[in-house]
Order: sequence, then C-alpha cells, then structure tokens
Amino acid sequence: MKRILCAISIFLFAISMVGCSTTTTTEAPTGSGLVVLEFPHLDGHGHEMLRSMPILFEYEMRDYVKYQIAFVACTCRSPRDNYWSVAYVDISKTTGELLYISFDVDSSGHYQAGVWGDSNPIPETGITYENHFKIDFIPWLVGQNADDLDGINIFYDVTPSVYANFANTKQINEPQMIDAYAGSSVSTNNMIRVMKTLLEYHLNKYINK
Repeated sequence: MKRILCAISIFLFAISMVGCSTTTTTEAPTGSGLVVLEFPHLDGHGHEMLRSMPILFEYEMRDYVKYQIAFVACTCRSPRDNYWSVAYVDISKTTGELLYISFDVDSSGHYQAGVWGDSNPIPETGITYENHFKIDFIPWLVGQNADDLDGINIFYDVTPSVYANFANTKQINEPQMIDAYAGSSVSTNNMIRVMKTLLEYHLNKYINK
C-alpha cells in the first residue's frame, strides 16, 4: 500500500510540474522513470491548449518500442466524468511508423493494456470504440509516421469555420470516413495530436539520436 501511495504521489507531482513548464517534455522526480509529454489539445469550440500526456510504460524491443500513454480527449463532459484514456502503442525503431494502437489488449492479445476513457457511444452520433474507432479510424492511423501526419491537424478535408486556425496543409482523402466521424471531432482530432506528439518523442529518442 505504501508503494502504491508513493507512486500516486510521484505521478501527481509530475502532472503539477507540467502545468508550470514551458517545454513539451517533463521529467518526473529522479528514480520515478515517468516522462510527461504535452500535446496541443483542441476542443470542439476551436480552442487549443497544452495538456499533459504521461508515458506510463515504455519498453524497447529489438525492432520497436512498446508504449502506454494516458490523455484526456474530451473536456466538455462534467469534471466528474472526465476520465483519462490509456492507449497501448507499438512504434517501429527503423521506420518510425505506428505499428499497433489499442485501447484494450496489447499487440500480444494477452494483456489488458489500454482503457477507452471517452464517451462510448459518443452522444448524438452513436460512434463507438468497438465498432468504429477500432475498425476504421485506428487502422487509418496505423502505418503512418511523423512525416505522413505532418500537416494534418484535424480530421477534416474541408475545414469548418470553428477550426479555421488549424486547417490542414495536407489532404486526408478519406471523405466517407471523415463524414462518418463528423460528430466525433474532439476524439479524432486529439487522437491524431496525441500520436503526433508520441511519434516526435520516439523519433528524437530512438531514430534521430
């Protein structure tokens, strides 16, 4: 119990440090091993701000790195329901591409490494993690690297006025899927932004070293 309380205290301290930091990466207290990144969170009203994205688990394999990351996508819910999502991600050490993304089991299919903390289904759209994100949107992200996602800030080809300041400079060319997720912009936009932030961290640590 003492160890658990200590770990929680270190985690909360690291999160509080991020709020005061001007950098995008914050090291937790020496010995904790926790790294906290910041990603540019975009809400449904077109407001952007940096939010914490702790790396809960990071393990280097021969050809890829295993990650567990936590983040909050939707901030429009009641604070009592503002749960964190936990994503399990594999990234290649040679190509820097996303190999596997999951909010449930890891790539071995054996361990429960992720948690979908967003609405499920998403209100008014009926979009669910199991029948939509897991089947369509996440497979679209898998296989892409930092260069592929460079210039993609939101999951739109035609930019709505609310996101005028964040227009893509690269076309996505997925009109049917974009239409299907039109009412889930906070989830899609921020998943893209979270993965771009993690890819940048991975690139700097394992590829451009």
